[in-house]
Amino acid sequence: MIANVVVVIAGLLFVAALADAAQSDLRRFRIHNRAPLLLLASFVPAGLAAGLDGGEWLAHLGAALVVFAVAAALFVLGIWGGGDAKLLPAAVLWVGPAGLARFIMIMALAGGGLAVVALLARRVGLAPSGPVRDWGERLAASGHVPYGLAIAAAGLDWWIIAMLPRLMG
Repeated sequence: MIANVVVVIAGLLFVAALADAAQSDLRRFRIHNRAPLLLLASFVPAGLAAGLDGGEWLAHLGAALVVFAVAAALFVLGIWGGGDAKLLPAAVLWVGPAGLARFIMIMALAGGGLAVVALLARRVGLAPSGPVRDWGERLAASGHVPYGLAIAAAGLDWWIIAMLPRLMG
């Protein structure tokens, strides 16, 4: 019973960290270090409470390290920001290899949608004055896509499938 409560609380911290990263990236085009750090810190008690064995710990860590290598390369090439490159492997640590393909697919679909929104936002002259136009102008000036939203969307999808059943009893 207590183990299940620990997993649920840690899972809610997972959602909170992704929500924080998404809103920060959307508003400021920046992901604070607290989000990936919270993901990393909350995984440990969740894994212990869930009873992961040594092989499962290594599998989750291995998936996160492979994704970190790819994300770091995207950062070095200037394709991704540092926040995205830190957030993604921290989220994948939770997902592990079993859920990785779906996670990447959902992230790519959400990222594609964000790219379309970014292209449209660069035509901010068409938007009425106000917060949407202001955001579009900042987006156009930055040249970035707030990919933390796509990572958060994939994380929420994973959480609904993997964690929500624990909440339901």
